[in-house]
Amino acid sequence: MPSFSKQLIEYTEKTFAEETIRIRTKTMVKKVSDKTIEAEFADASGQKVTETIPYGLLVWATGNALRPVVKDLMSQIPAQKDSRRGLAVNEYLVVKGTENVWAVGDCAIANYAPTAQVASQEGAFLARLFNQMARTENFEEELAHLSEIQEKAPNKAARDEAFTRIKDLQRRLRRVKQIGPFEYSHQGSLAYIGSERAVADISWFSGNIASGGTMTYLFWRSAYLSMVFSSKFLFSCASSNGHVANARYLARNKVLVVVDWVKSKVFGRDVSRE
Repeated sequence: MPSFSKQLIEYTEKTFAEETIRIRTKTMVKKVSDKTIEAEFADASGQKVTETIPYGLLVWATGNALRPVVKDLMSQIPAQKDSRRGLAVNEYLVVKGTENVWAVGDCAIANYAPTAQVASQEGAFLARLFNQMARTENFEEELAHLSEIQEKAPNKAARDEAFTRIKDLQRRLRRVKQIGPFEYSHQGSLAYIGSERAVADISWFSGNIASGGTMTYLFWRSAYLSMVFSSKFLFSCASSNGHVANARYLARNKVLVVVDWVKSKVFGRDVSRE
């Protein structure tokens, strides 16, 4: 939980301890058999020690591995030879060593944590950047056309009119080109930690609000319900009643989520299906 405050990390550790969950930090899994795990860690003297841990059920949840297409691209770009976790990008999310190739999310290394919040903001930034590039190209084509009109203008009035339009387009072009590099704005972090408890580290004006417990869990659920099925994630329909269809889809999914929560609360989680 590197994005959370020390206070919330300690609260989470205490909650896990109450549930008899043991946390092993700075420990590497070296081997897994059908009944045991071989783990390696450093003792107080700094020496590496291997421990065999028996288990009944193993849930393996490791980090993301590079996709083959990303590995192949990295191998073809000399500037990426020192990258290990993904494609190194610059402040505009352009893959280093390339032109007109961008990377966002888990496949990109941009000095930010690989979270959905970062990827979402990177995607929004690229959308603005691409729109800017398209508008810049249109303005430049129109400027070239107006320059030809000005040169071939039959009289002074026509030349002055073309010149006025050129000045206006140049001003708009400068404004469009003023987009700066990508800057991540942390909006806070939420995490469910079990036992109907959650932790929240929310940015608020110039500081942060850190909280944990059952009330935070209720806040986490309300935030999940309002954001995961937000209308901005819905595809717009081409028909005239597309907005109605989107509204129905949004309402349907929210109702299904709430019903699933109530059903799990009353009857317990259904684990009988694969």
